[in-house]
Amino acid sequence: MLSPEPPFHGLGGPPATGGTIHILGGGPGDPGYLTLRAATILSTCDVVAYDHLSPAEALNLVPARADRILVGRRSGSPGYSREEVDELLFARASAGHAVVRLKGGDPFVFGRGGEEGGACQEAGIPFEIVPGVSSPIAVPGAAGIPVTHRTVSPGFAVVTGHEATDDASLVDYAALAAFPGTVVLLMGLARVRALADELMAHGRDPETAAAVVSAGTLPTQRSVVGTLATIADVVEAADLPAPAIIVVGDVVAMREQLSWRERRPLHGARVLLPRLSQRTSTVASELRHAGAAVIELHVAREEAGDPAALARLAVEVRDGKVGTLVALGADGVQHLVSSLTQVGADVRALAGTDVWAVGGRATARIRDGFGLQADRTFASPTTLLAAAPQARGPVVVLAPDGADQGVAALLSARVVVSARTVFAGCPDVPAFDAVVVPTARLAGPVLAAVGDRLTPIVSIGPTTSAALLEAGGRVDVEATRPTGEALVTALVTALARP
Repeated sequence: MLSPEPPFHGLGGPPATGGTIHILGGGPGDPGYLTLRAATILSTCDVVAYDHLSPAEALNLVPARADRILVGRRSGSPGYSREEVDELLFARASAGHAVVRLKGGDPFVFGRGGEEGGACQEAGIPFEIVPGVSSPIAVPGAAGIPVTHRTVSPGFAVVTGHEATDDASLVDYAALAAFPGTVVLLMGLARVRALADELMAHGRDPETAAAVVSAGTLPTQRSVVGTLATIADVVEAADLPAPAIIVVGDVVAMREQLSWRERRPLHGARVLLPRLSQRTSTVASELRHAGAAVIELHVAREEAGDPAALARLAVEVRDGKVGTLVALGADGVQHLVSSLTQVGADVRALAGTDVWAVGGRATARIRDGFGLQADRTFASPTTLLAAAPQARGPVVVLAPDGADQGVAALLSARVVVSARTVFAGCPDVPAFDAVVVPTARLAGPVLAAVGDRLTPIVSIGPTTSAALLEAGGRVDVEATRPTGEALVTALVTALARP
C-alpha cells in the first residue's frame, strides 16, 4: 500500500531557480546542520561554486549532472578573486542556470555575502540569501560552551580576529574588554597571543577563562581551555590547526559539565566504509553520529542481475501471477520496478502482491524509494522460518548475486537474481583506524583494497564474516546485530584492543 508523505515534505521550499544566484550558508561543518532550504537548493541546482570551509558532504546532495567548482582560496595561496567569482556566477545565471554560491557558516557573518549580494543587485541578477547555522554559536555549543547563560553571560559579541585592512583597527578593544558577556573571536588562531594581549591591555582580567575550539562540529574537533594569560601557550602546546574559534568569558567554565561532542564513543576515529552505491548510507550516518570520521570508499557498483529473468518476472507481477515477493537486497525492487516500466506498468502493479522485505535496508528502500509499505518485514533470513507457511504462492525471491539461497528453499520459491556486483578495482585508500564491511558482497573488494594493513576489520554479521574468511581475510570483531548501533559498539571494542 502507498505510504503517506513525510511530515517535512515541502518545508525546504521550491527547487533552485534558473537564472538566480542562491547565496547559501552551509553551516559550521557538520552536514547535519544544513537547513532544509539549503538541502533543497543544493539537490536541484545546475552549478555550485564552493569554498574550502563549505561542508564537503553537502556536495553529495548536488545532482550528478551539476558542475562543482572550487572557488575558495586559502590565505597566501592563489585562487579565484572576488571579481572572478562574480563573473563566473553572473555568466552561469545569465545562461539560465540555477546557481549556488555555497559558503561555510552564514553568508552575512564574515562570509562576504553582503558584498556578493550587492554585486548581484548592481548587475541586475536575481539572488536569494539562505542563512546558515553560524559558527560563533554552533562551534562553542559543540564544545559544550553556551555563549549566553542566564546567570553567567547576558550576551555575546562576535568580532573578527583577522581584519581586512592594514589601517587602524575597526575593533574597539577597550569596549570589547569591558563587555560584560562572552567574546567570540573568529579567524584569529594565528593571532591568539596578540588578541589576548589586546584584551588584557584594555582592562580584561588576565584570569578570565578562555577556550579555543579547532575544527568545530567535525569529527576532528579539538578544544583547549586556559585563561587570557595562558591560552596562547596552551594553543601552541596543543598545535591546534585552523579553522578555530576563540571564546573568552566565564561561560567557558561550563564546558566541563556540558561538553558532549568530544565524548562520543567514536570521536575522531577514521573509519573506512566500503560502498556499493552512491546513495546515502544509513550505516555512515550512524557512525558519524557516534563521532567517527567516515571515509566512504566506492569499491564496487551494482547492476541489474538477470535482465531476462527480471523482465519475465515483471510480466508476471503485472498480470497478477506472483503471490509473494521476497526482497533480500535493498536494490532488488528498484531493478524490478525498472523492468515493470519496460512492460507498460509501474510500481502500482505490486498492489496485488504480498511484498516481504528482509533486512532494514530493504525495508527502508522499498518505503523511501517507491512509496510502498512492505506487507511483512524480517530482521534476517532466519526469522522467515515461522512465517514461511503464510507465504501466498507463487513465491519469488529477489536476491543479489552471492546471497544465501536457503530462503528460497525454505519458501519453495523461485529465485530471480536481482542485482550483480561489478568490482571497481582497488582505489587509493587514505589512512584509517578501522574498516567496516557492511555486506558479504564486498568482502573480496575490501580485502583487495586494504591489502595487508593490520588495522581492525569489523564485520556486520555472520554471513559477512564467513565471506571474509572464505576470501582469505580475517575478522577482528563481529557486530552482534546488523545495525548501525551494534556496529558502533563493535568498533569501540575493536579500537580499544592493543
